[in-house]
Amino acid sequence: MHVLTQAALDFGGSNAYSGVSTSRTLMLKELTSLLAATPTPREASRNDYKVAIVNDNVLMKPSTATRSKTYSYLRDRFALDPGVPIFRVLRLLWERDPAGQPLMALLVAAFRDPVLRSTVPAMADRQVDQAFPSREFGHTINLAFPNKLNEVTLKAAGERATSTYRQSGHLRGRRDCVRQRVAPTPGSATIALLFASLGGAAGLALLESEWVRLLDSPGELILSEARVASSRGWLEYRHAGDVLEISFRQLMASIGEPQ
Repeated sequence: MHVLTQAALDFGGSNAYSGVSTSRTLMLKELTSLLAATPTPREASRNDYKVAIVNDNVLMKPSTATRSKTYSYLRDRFALDPGVPIFRVLRLLWERDPAGQPLMALLVAAFRDPVLRSTVPAMADRQVDQAFPSREFGHTINLAFPNKLNEVTLKAAGERATSTYRQSGHLRGRRDCVRQRVAPTPGSATIALLFASLGGAAGLALLESEWVRLLDSPGELILSEARVASSRGWLEYRHAGDVLEISFRQLMASIGEPQ
């Protein structure tokens, strides 16, 4: 999972190290405000997002420099570019599945940021109601990127990751965070299954992907959300016994992606 496949990279994921996780959290509030203030997906251009943040100051930042940095961080996190397939998927599902927005934002941010992505297995493995101190994130990131970050930066990255998972709903508490269960939605299940598929998984193995495990639910519940997503035209779903077939032809057609 730490290193994405070429199919995932072509879809908008990234294996390139970025400093966004050491400097910013999930930025869920900023993303929500930005998408609410910009035109509908089919009308918005890449420049519209930059203009909204830097020129129009829709995020209410105090200076041009801060606005520019905010734009750069959000672009790293979520692409903010209709030319990038995963951003088109995010915008398609964002307004159609409001309850899933925190989880969808987390999944896309981790897809585009290998530092954040390196923390996903630890989060997926942690039992509900167990403590999760931020230093554990720093340790996990250091294992994934040995000798890349100094002690101060690792501490900052751990604190940012903690805040990110609070925003997604995986952690509660301020100083001593505790793992809590999140609830999947049709949109978040669609994105998690899509990422698992782009990683090469198929059939029932999709449910074993760490992307899907991050949704904290047994396979039956994930499949229930997949059936709802199928009814909305976001994926194709067939399940009989031990045979599971999930594909994304309708989703790709909806975002104008060649199949």
